[in-house]
Amino acid sequence: MANLLDKPYREISFCAETPHQDFYIYTDLKEVADKCNIFNDEIVKCRTIGILQSLNGRFYLSDLNETEEHSEPIVQVSAVYLKSPPHSTVIPYPVQVFGTLQWKNRPVIFAKILQVLSASTAIRLKNALSGITSSHLARTVSEFDLEDTFD
Repeated sequence: MANLLDKPYREISFCAETPHQDFYIYTDLKEVADKCNIFNDEIVKCRTIGILQSLNGRFYLSDLNETEEHSEPIVQVSAVYLKSPPHSTVIPYPVQVFGTLQWKNRPVIFAKILQVLSASTAIRLKNALSGITSSHLARTVSEFDLEDTFD
């Protein structure tokens, strides 16, 4: 059987006119609260990596870089839209979450995809995505700043 390709996605041109709302943009967990304040009542697609914990029947994400004594949950994760919700467990585990971010008395990610990762893979993926995002955003912001100064 031939490989199936998602041709419409592959044919999208990546340029300034591409709507950013259609893509899952990587957000570090420490920046989630700031992103909620910036976009206020809007729903934003986001992708993040963290440690999933189950506390009192609810799921929370904490940052990978935190030590155990300082690991406070930063973001609540809602598993309403998942086909098979994660099991409630005492042992936290690293995950990658794709979903929509909203402010509901605290930052909440409504997960669409939840991928369990090994600890080493989660750290490498987080470092890679952080590097790519920071260099891309730095380039994008500097380009817009230069355009504004010459107008």
